[in-house]
Amino acid sequence: MRHLLIPIAALLSSNALLLVGHGLMLTLLPLRAEIENFSPTQIGLTASTYFVGFVISCLLTPHIVLRVGHIRTFAVLCSVFSAVVLLFHAFPVFEAWLVLRFVIGACISGLYMVIESWLNDRATRETRGTLLSIYTVINLAMIMVGQQALNFADPSGPMLFGLAAVLLSLAIVPVSLTVTLAPAPMQVVKLDLRRLWVLSHVGMGGAVTSGLVTGAFWAFGPVYARGVGLETAQLTLFMSAVILGGALFQLPLGRLSDHYDRRLVLFFSSIFGAGVSLLLALAPAAGGLLLVFAIFWGAAVMTLYAICLAHASDSAEPHEFVLVGSGILFTFGVSSALGAPLASLFMLVMGSSGLFVFAAVCLFGFALGISVRRKTHILPVHDETDPFRPVSVTSPAVFELDPRTEPLQESKPGD
Repeated sequence: MRHLLIPIAALLSSNALLLVGHGLMLTLLPLRAEIENFSPTQIGLTASTYFVGFVISCLLTPHIVLRVGHIRTFAVLCSVFSAVVLLFHAFPVFEAWLVLRFVIGACISGLYMVIESWLNDRATRETRGTLLSIYTVINLAMIMVGQQALNFADPSGPMLFGLAAVLLSLAIVPVSLTVTLAPAPMQVVKLDLRRLWVLSHVGMGGAVTSGLVTGAFWAFGPVYARGVGLETAQLTLFMSAVILGGALFQLPLGRLSDHYDRRLVLFFSSIFGAGVSLLLALAPAAGGLLLVFAIFWGAAVMTLYAICLAHASDSAEPHEFVLVGSGILFTFGVSSALGAPLASLFMLVMGSSGLFVFAAVCLFGFALGISVRRKTHILPVHDETDPFRPVSVTSPAVFELDPRTEPLQESKPGD
């Protein structure tokens, strides 16, 4: 393990600092928007521009890296991210936040692509799966740490924005000082959504559902927590519990989907997630019980994306996996941009609990679609199913890390 991690230690260190700062901003921005008296619709729209920036950057970043290289691209994007974070406090108005959230969405997406392309360049077929798992664990753990950093200061003041800016600035240092060779230029992202739809109706539908629900959650999760009376410390525990649920159950549910029809796992996860959503909306609990609900909700909802990706990939050829992964990610990103404004309509009518009513509607709808699809489309029997791999929602470059992107070498006679 040491020989695997030492050459990329600087990169992983930068990634950890980056995601602590990013995790802090994920929770701080919706909370601060509510403090600044943004309406639910305005909060939803600022969240949408984040995802629009995320998607557009996936298309543009490879061209930037091709022009100036990985290290310079990382340094520029991280510097812009750090500067923009400070502007949120300086300009707490809706119109400014639309632009600022678009910029940080573009920055974090580009940074993900640089990191993942670098990891892919250092990976071999034998180490790809291990690197992917380590990277996913670091991402989830550091985002949870960043959320807990919200307890260090009053979210209505400038301190937390300054802390996030410091972390993002420090993230530039390890990568800039690394002595390892820069990786080869990354691939330009290619999309073929029609091919993705042909390969997997359920996979694409699941990406839409996952995007709608999680996009709404990241926009309004802290607002909901405030609405049910949680203080800042309890709010951060609630947000972290959702991520923890996804982290704890992603691999077990994924492995379960290796042995049964993945659509069944998605169906029951969606039904369960919809049920927990209704509990959170109609009978919000307090204390430890609310955290239990949050963990189970995260287990059901935050795992959908990776299982949908695995299901879509089962029908694809090895050389199509990056194309399928990119299509699933873009579908997710566009749906995430729509999720927050749609959820805001529910919240205007029902208050903060409307967030989870919206989630329940989306999840029940997806479960219904799966049941219809299973009746009309019988999957062919495969002698061997590629094992599930945990994949976080980052950038198209992460799919190149998955061992399924490389076809196995055919054995020659006499081997």
